[in-house]
Amino acid sequence: MGNFVTALLLALWAGLCALDQFGPHLGFRKPLLASIGVGLILGDMQTAIIIGATMELMWLGVNNIGAYVPPDVISGTIVGASLGILGGGDTGTAVSTAIAVGVPTALLVQQVNMLIMTTNISLVHAADKAAEECNYKKIALLHYTGGFMFFLSRAVPVFIAIFAGSAVIESILAAIPAQILGGFTVASKVIPAVGLALLLTMMLKKHMWMFLILGFVLGAYLQLGTLAIALIGMVAAGIYDLIMERKPEAEAGQTAEEEECDL
Repeated sequence: MGNFVTALLLALWAGLCALDQFGPHLGFRKPLLASIGVGLILGDMQTAIIIGATMELMWLGVNNIGAYVPPDVISGTIVGASLGILGGGDTGTAVSTAIAVGVPTALLVQQVNMLIMTTNISLVHAADKAAEECNYKKIALLHYTGGFMFFLSRAVPVFIAIFAGSAVIESILAAIPAQILGGFTVASKVIPAVGLALLLTMMLKKHMWMFLILGFVLGAYLQLGTLAIALIGMVAAGIYDLIMERKPEAEAGQTAEEEECDL
């Protein structure tokens, strides 16, 4: 497969992942699923999934909250995974390359995404005016135009990076000292733990810490598998939910009895 065709297919995949982010939300914007498309196109599914899983853990705490626009994990994952695979070498080198290339790519496309969002505001105002005029065809046209802009905001940077970057990345990797690449390899193993820690800071609220301890005991001391831990966690969560639902009912009943006694 030629470099142009490969870059074009990866760009189309990045654009479709972007449309999923603003459309059906099937999860293709997540690094793990976005990397599967890279693996299918480049024919190295194993390395692509390993890179995607690493970046998934790294960006677990990255979410759109309010008006905040996070680094674009779609372009970061696709460009990083693609150049990591195209650069050759073992799996560790591919992962470290993916992180070294993917993070700055995600930050760069973050700025492009903010520009597109700002530009699309004019389309919203135009659609409001068209709605006042009952011009439904124009509303549909503006809607698809906005979606196409989001498509291009990922597809174009990915195409440029892959088409011009595969040869460049090989020369860069050849020039980087082995010690620095080794540092990236170590960092690639540490960064997922940092991402998981960031996620836990959002999840461990009030009484949620006891589920973390339960999972740790089941995995570390009882040596249970992932499926068994998940099933036990599901049952524990169900019991916890039943207790928390009955508690307000019991308090309401007690309050009603106290009011009757007062009467």
